[in-house]
Amino acid sequence: MTSSLTSLSLLAAALVAPLGCASAEKEENEVVMKLEEVPTAVREGLVREAGGAAIDKVDKEMANGTVLYEVDVMQNGKNWEIKVDESGNLVSKRLD
Repeated sequence: MTSSLTSLSLLAAALVAPLGCASAEKEENEVVMKLEEVPTAVREGLVREAGGAAIDKVDKEMANGTVLYEVDVMQNGKNWEIKVDESGNLVSKRLD
């Protein structure tokens, strides 16, 4: 029985380890910025889509060769993830 548990533990660790690596790779692709540091068009797009909600930080990331800016904001008690492109155009807005 102990050998079975050890085997299961090793298998679980082997399956989970790549997930941790993928997460770390995504973070390397992101640059955390202050709202004041992003280009004006991006800032205007994020503020517009946030609808007055506070923006604490902005994540700049690459997705399919495109630069995107992402924020998480609270609107009406719900957490929203907002992404805009370099021109401040909305790319996605979804409940997070």
